[in-house]
Amino acid sequence: MILRYSKSTRIRVAAIIAEDEKLLLIAHKKGKHTYWLLPGGGVEYGESLDKALKRELKEELGIDIRVGDIAMVSDSIEPGGKRHIVNITFTCEYEDGEFHLAREKRLYDYAFFSVDQIETLQIFPPINSEIKKLLEGVKNGNIYLGSQWERL
Repeated sequence: MILRYSKSTRIRVAAIIAEDEKLLLIAHKKGKHTYWLLPGGGVEYGESLDKALKRELKEELGIDIRVGDIAMVSDSIEPGGKRHIVNITFTCEYEDGEFHLAREKRLYDYAFFSVDQIETLQIFPPINSEIKKLLEGVKNGNIYLGSQWERL
């Protein structure tokens, strides 16, 4: 059997939502591994970035958000060429809705984390230090972080 991989690039939008100096993250579980991500997901063909992000947060967590500015952009390119994801991260504000985790196999948990806790978490892509800087109000002139790949 020959495995063939799509040569398409996936676009993923994500939200930075901070409340009381804590950041909202969502956990995914893959086999025995649990890892954290900024909440968000894939952009569908013909869907704007902000609408995709609003849809994903409503689907995953049951909340409505206001999408702000782009905070950072990075690539996640698997060294073997199997996957290429462009991550576009926006600052966002919670608007309405009751937090609850959707019943999707990959979704495991969600929580708010302090700046100090963020340093110790396994976050994908591995942008812990960039997130910490944003939460601390440190301005980075370059929003493009380059390729950020880390395997479980």
